[in-house]
Amino acid sequence: VFMTVATPAITVVAAIIRGNDGRICLSRRPDHKHQGGRWEFPGGKVEPGEPLSAALARELEEELGMQAAISSPFMTIAHQYQDLHVTLHFRDVTAWQGEPSGCEGQQVNWFEIPELPALEFPAANRPVVTAITLPDYLAIAPDNLDLEALKAGIGRLDAARIGLYLRQWSEHAALPEILALCREKGVKVWLRASSAAWAEQLSLQGVFALHMPGSVLMDCQGRPDFAGLVSAACHSREALEKAADLGLDMALVSPVEVTASHPDRPPLGWQQAGEWITGLPLACYGLGGVSPADLETARQYGAIGVAGIRAFWPGSAPVPV
Repeated sequence: VFMTVATPAITVVAAIIRGNDGRICLSRRPDHKHQGGRWEFPGGKVEPGEPLSAALARELEEELGMQAAISSPFMTIAHQYQDLHVTLHFRDVTAWQGEPSGCEGQQVNWFEIPELPALEFPAANRPVVTAITLPDYLAIAPDNLDLEALKAGIGRLDAARIGLYLRQWSEHAALPEILALCREKGVKVWLRASSAAWAEQLSLQGVFALHMPGSVLMDCQGRPDFAGLVSAACHSREALEKAADLGLDMALVSPVEVTASHPDRPPLGWQQAGEWITGLPLACYGLGGVSPADLETARQYGAIGVAGIRAFWPGSAPVPV
């Protein structure tokens, strides 16, 4: 008879501290601690019954001397280390008083977002590092545009906040020209992988992410050999778990609400989508009947962003500032 030994479980809250200049504040774990010597998002254990926002404000005051920190949900990850089960609630911190410094003698540094992936973090933090490099919104290029209208739209995208999924354009003859324009504008591009092997045949210069439709995900036996991010379309909990098992980086979870394109498909609703998403090591976007105004709701339910066609394409609807 095999005995399973339950590892201790803890709930932790951790801060994504964003400076006015867009940099992120990290601290280094003391060498003698679990996962010692690695960079981490500051925070600590949540006391029983303590609200997450209060726990984080308390920890930031104790560790970094930051007072009155105000935070909102970013994403939640459950991670099983060999000796510990950790549920990590990551929260965005955008307002506080005082200058962060290592009150416990720990090293504290500010990093540009592009520097984060090269740092060494505890394993449970990796998906959040990926999520921080992602835009809040993902615009899916409409199918019914001509090339000039597509290019004009790309020229109007706010590259700091919106990524572009070239769904129907991914095998278009003008793709090199479209990608060159996106590179010039600094727009992060997702391309649709028509099969798991598709990526390996291309020279994907400047492509930020590959996106697998649901059918390609289900046929996929391993993570595609692609240097950038890999994402998948997920319409079920099984699909999300498969994406996580393959070590993918992100998922488009749909449909959250009723959509004009599939009015007969029953929507998940944010509650159900949140139950599927929360805890997985995937950066998830809600898709289907959502608009940029739903970003805060998405974050409350564990998604890091929202995606869509009509409401996100420049000129079709205003994107909130």
